[in-house]
Amino acid sequence: MSLRGVKVYGKIVKVSGIYLEAYNPGSATGDLVEIRPSTGSSIYGEVIGFNEDRCIIMPYGRLSGIKPGDRVLVRSEHVSTLTGSVLLGKVVNPFGEPLDGTPVFTAERVPIELSSVNPLSRERIGKVFDTGVRSINALFTLGKGQKVGIFAGAGVGKSTLLGMITNYSSADVVVLALIGERGREVREFVEDVLGEGLRKSIVVVSTADEPPVVKVKGALSAIVHARHFASRGADVLLVMDSITRFAMAQREIGLAAGEPPTLKGYTPSVFHMMTNIVESCGSFRSGGSITGIFSVLVEGDDISLDPVADALVGVFDGHIVLSRKRANAGLFPAVDPIRSLSRLMPRLVSEEHLSMAMYVRELLSSFESMEDLVNLGLYKRGSNPAVDRVLENKEAIDAFFRQDYRTGISFDRSVEDLRNLYLTLRGEQA
Repeated sequence: MSLRGVKVYGKIVKVSGIYLEAYNPGSATGDLVEIRPSTGSSIYGEVIGFNEDRCIIMPYGRLSGIKPGDRVLVRSEHVSTLTGSVLLGKVVNPFGEPLDGTPVFTAERVPIELSSVNPLSRERIGKVFDTGVRSINALFTLGKGQKVGIFAGAGVGKSTLLGMITNYSSADVVVLALIGERGREVREFVEDVLGEGLRKSIVVVSTADEPPVVKVKGALSAIVHARHFASRGADVLLVMDSITRFAMAQREIGLAAGEPPTLKGYTPSVFHMMTNIVESCGSFRSGGSITGIFSVLVEGDDISLDPVADALVGVFDGHIVLSRKRANAGLFPAVDPIRSLSRLMPRLVSEEHLSMAMYVRELLSSFESMEDLVNLGLYKRGSNPAVDRVLENKEAIDAFFRQDYRTGISFDRSVEDLRNLYLTLRGEQA
């Protein structure tokens, strides 16, 4: 801190794992601090808690070279990020600095903080959000301002589906947060999956090798960017891959700060902050909206086994579940038509659309209950009319769900394809 022009430094007394402890007079939780080792350049960090009269600091960089006795200065500024339309088309770190090193002169600096949204400042969600993905548009229609999770295990096409939604959605601005991704995959995702969609996007990157506090700041920074554009009337798509890695990073911070661990070591702050992030989405009176698509890593392909996934199901307005069985059969995107759900679909679409979607899902549900018998050759044709219809039209059903990741399909076209499938399954002229 600074007193009448005199800088007052604290002193590091302990270096342990991923955090430091220091005597730092006047510091408070969330303060930005500058660590000045006796050799090498300064490192910035953040106060995450206290241990009696000592503050616990989590650095934004590596701890190499830091030792007890090094000086710590509390900066008279909040942890912040650069934001604004000048960053569209750029890949940035959690603090809004472009990773390609290009200078940004006209960006606005905003604190990385999440304030609660007044429920009465929200508008009812009543407009369709076109994802560009046929199966989601037709069977699990989303609305502008809806918050949805994509639940998937490893290797079932989660990132590709996120790329399709990012590229072909109807959003004015896309904020893509890559939290805890492997460094190799960042360039591949931006160039191969995102492609031309980068022009209307801000990509916030925090790679797997960075400290947990930087990963958490990456997720919060993405929300700050999304709110900036939504407050100016834009329809924003917020894509976070993945909120599970955010939860893991916050767990490390919570444990370092002395929080009590709960199931699988997750601390109470994890669930509180996840809810804050998800609840930042919505349709607002300003005229803008934030539609949230959050990828959730599922342990063993079972949502109930993972406390993060299990908790998020109740917070989201719907969930898209990706099926490993469908992925192994070459059906991409591998959307599970039985376990996926959009809670807002009934208020967004016509009764005819809803009726057709329910009919298709009921047939597929009936077939799934008998699928093992069919595969074993024990099912007799004529035993179940719904199963018979699915077997007779298997190619048409698979064609409906299969979509090339390089092609987007509009909402109107998706509904028309659903109508054709509906008529085919009923044996009527399509």
